[in-house]
Amino acid sequence: MSFQVVNSRHSRPRLRWSGPRRGRAPAKSLRSPPYGRAVTPSYGEPFRGFRDHAESPFFRAPGHSPEETWELSVDQLAHLLVNLGPLAAAGPIEMSSALLCSWHREIFGALFPEHAGRLRSFRHGEWEHVYFGGHVGTRQPRDIRVYRGTSPRELPGRLRKICTEFNTAAAAIRASPTADSFDAVHAATRLYAKVLRAHPFLDGNLRATTITLNAALLTLGLPRVRFNDIDLHDDLLGIAFVGKHDPYRPLAEEITKIFQNTDPA
Repeated sequence: MSFQVVNSRHSRPRLRWSGPRRGRAPAKSLRSPPYGRAVTPSYGEPFRGFRDHAESPFFRAPGHSPEETWELSVDQLAHLLVNLGPLAAAGPIEMSSALLCSWHREIFGALFPEHAGRLRSFRHGEWEHVYFGGHVGTRQPRDIRVYRGTSPRELPGRLRKICTEFNTAAAAIRASPTADSFDAVHAATRLYAKVLRAHPFLDGNLRATTITLNAALLTLGLPRVRFNDIDLHDDLLGIAFVGKHDPYRPLAEEITKIFQNTDPA
């Protein structure tokens, strides 16, 4: 993915990481299930293939190369995506900060136990601000805009508001005899873009928020989605971040198109 955290500890954005020290040694071995390749590898697409930055806090877990660290996190992402099906089948999924944190913890807990599953906050004498870059529009050459995630002080309230908005919309969609599938896709897309824009975690936001998007789709009776055109995905997220007049519609329309052109993920 092209979204990059570029600074976590300075008030002025710079195109590099200056994050806190990386996590301590994993609490358990990453070579034991569910971190093996017994999970369905296709559920981790399109994250397969190492792409990270040397100054990212989650660049390298103790005892593993950067490439292994990345792939192990994607293995766990795939494992979670598989398990979303039974979770959604058991009843409506109510989004909450605690649930989003639990998914982040499941992906990164054994790799970076110090930071996995916790919202950015005030630690070591300073607020954990993050800056990240994203594409804006579809111009060539494509512009990169630097965003600052929601202030750590405001994060709990912001996530609570985002989750409540989705839960309310989802309940209305389920109860309405006239709601169609695009209403559901739009609600899930809005949740996805808003959580990603808030950037609640120190690192690994895109991987964790992918779980949030797919959980939202499944709980509304839709299939999982897999973005194969990553450049287009990034462009449409850029519109969702800064656009006006229903900025989530272009990405929701692309997800709908993916559903129409591919088998359910």
